[in-house]
Amino acid sequence: MAITEKDEERVEYAFVMAFLPDLPENDETADKVLAAWNLLWGLMERENNFSDQLGSNVLDWQIGNWANDTTMLLQNTRRYKDVIAVNEQILKIQWSRNSAADLFHENAKRDIADAYADMGEVEKAYKLYEGYLESDPLWGWGWIGYYRLFKDQKNPHYIDIMKDLYFDIKAGNQYRDAEDLYRELSEEFDELGESNISKFLNEEYELEADRKRRILDEWIFS
Repeated sequence: MAITEKDEERVEYAFVMAFLPDLPENDETADKVLAAWNLLWGLMERENNFSDQLGSNVLDWQIGNWANDTTMLLQNTRRYKDVIAVNEQILKIQWSRNSAADLFHENAKRDIADAYADMGEVEKAYKLYEGYLESDPLWGWGWIGYYRLFKDQKNPHYIDIMKDLYFDIKAGNQYRDAEDLYRELSEEFDELGESNISKFLNEEYELEADRKRRILDEWIFS
């Protein structure tokens, strides 16, 4: 059974009404947002098509935006169990662009771990991050989320993690999200009074930012 115009209208209307600009971020609004997401997910289940290629221009264009908006609203209203459930569904979605797949799936993994920590299940959150990083050791934002979790718990082990990353970077190992990782680490070490380490990482950040700008310029003007 194909997605019908009525299907499109129901889902789009549900999201429009759930995200009206004057609505407060509270449980009632979260219920509306979750109901809209469940309508969309129900269509995916009906079609047995868990992707952003449902054959509907309206839905395919908006699925990524709705995924981001839904999880953000649920986080802001501290609906952590719902955050976990929706992000577990996002992990099942096949995104049509590899870059989008990486972004959505990586954000979902971090959101799930952080939600467990917010519910007080910190050990589970640690284990999730450790599992992520064991299978993907060069994931920059994974490391940022991991050491931040220790810092949030006022556990000084976060400094050990950051120093290991620093020595690894100094040895020439390359991480994904390198620009973000260098910037975040530089700010953290500056806060700790480790000015030499902070300076080195800030220089690496600037080099990486320049490299990305050159690539973008070459692409624009080619």
